[in-house]
Amino acid sequence: MRVTEKMNQAQVLNNIQKNRSELSNLQNQAATGKRITKPSDDPTAAAKILSSRTEGKNLEQFDKGIVNAKSFLESTESTLAQLTESLVRAKELALQGANDTNAGTSREMISVEIGQIYNAVVEMANRRVGEKFMFGGYQTLSQPFSHDGQYKGDDGEIKIAANKGQFVSMNLTGDKVFMGRGIGNDGTIHQAEEPPQDVNQLQDFKLTEAERQIKNLAQEAMHIETRGPANVGRIQRLGEADPVTGGNGVNIFTIMSGLETALKTNDKAGIQQALEPLDQAVNQISLARAEIGGRVNQLNATSDGIQKTIVENKIANSQLEEADLFQVMTDLNKADASLKGSLETSHKLLSMSLLDFLK
Repeated sequence: MRVTEKMNQAQVLNNIQKNRSELSNLQNQAATGKRITKPSDDPTAAAKILSSRTEGKNLEQFDKGIVNAKSFLESTESTLAQLTESLVRAKELALQGANDTNAGTSREMISVEIGQIYNAVVEMANRRVGEKFMFGGYQTLSQPFSHDGQYKGDDGEIKIAANKGQFVSMNLTGDKVFMGRGIGNDGTIHQAEEPPQDVNQLQDFKLTEAERQIKNLAQEAMHIETRGPANVGRIQRLGEADPVTGGNGVNIFTIMSGLETALKTNDKAGIQQALEPLDQAVNQISLARAEIGGRVNQLNATSDGIQKTIVENKIANSQLEEADLFQVMTDLNKADASLKGSLETSHKLLSMSLLDFLK
């Protein structure tokens, strides 16, 4: 095959362009410290890196949700700790009032402090985190309890996605904590553990929730009918389980208001009847705090797993994406030497004049 001057020129230019391109790529790697700066550098590795980064962003969002949920739960636990102290103090005052040495005026003075504790309990029941009420269920923007202890919220538990397919409730409802509803076998139907994942599941969830709330309202109506009106204002729950519903919960507002009334009326028997329900109320709050502790531990474990996964993803991305600077500098020197050699060779090949052809 005949080799023409035009072919030599094209070959020289191609070699120079190739050397310059390789040198430019190595200079870019040395400047950025990255082996892959665009998908075309390594399509397979680039796809893995993008997938890993997407997963990392998702995990970071899960972790932000966990931080918010932990803050809400920790604030709730702090409130319940104060509530426990208030109930313990009420028990101490009840013991003083049950003593015959504190009859008459002394019991009436004790009732004043019980009234103050009752007001503090109402304040705790209506406490907020930011703009959200702690104990209102889904009704986070409206006050859950009236001063007489009537619950205006619902029994909805707000669930956050702690990880893929993992959900944790970030609140306790006021009817469970302060009124003992749903504790033990009182017939209360609880909310489904898993929240809906798609539109069809959401429709089914709405229907199930409507049926559940109707049944719970019917159960509550039966409870009120069998307990009152003769029991209104009286201290309730004197045994291990409610004789009507079989539940183990107590109504803290009823206990406190009944104790206050017994102290004001100098009713020694009524004061003594409040002692055991107060112990049950403390146990009820202890169960709620234990439940919060379990949720916080679960969130901590999930958060630790998320942080570990994020670190592992960054290490894997670094191995795929980061350049070996020692190797890059070595290759850079080689490419520079190759380019200089190509330029010197091209100078000799392309420096021929017309007189050289005429010889």
